[in-house]
Amino acid sequence: MAKDETGYDHDKTIEVFCDYKRGLRNLKTGKAALAEAAGLTPEIAEVFLRAMKRDNVRDIRGYERTPERLIRGREAKKKRDQ
Repeated sequence: MAKDETGYDHDKTIEVFCDYKRGLRNLKTGKAALAEAAGLTPEIAEVFLRAMKRDNVRDIRGYERTPERLIRGREAKKKRDQ
């Protein structure tokens, strides 16, 4: 999804939140990316991220960022187990 007229990029915002929660981004890079994607000031983006609990998130509404090597491994295991 492209940015709308307000400058809000919905998909990128979800990706930033998921990356932050999973530990793929730290607070500094997360707030910069969120500010850019959602059109927020860096201070407001930092407040949003600090308010979230950082736990391991596996799946949010079908969004999963799994490395390609793990996907290939899962597929190989499914074939082997059949």
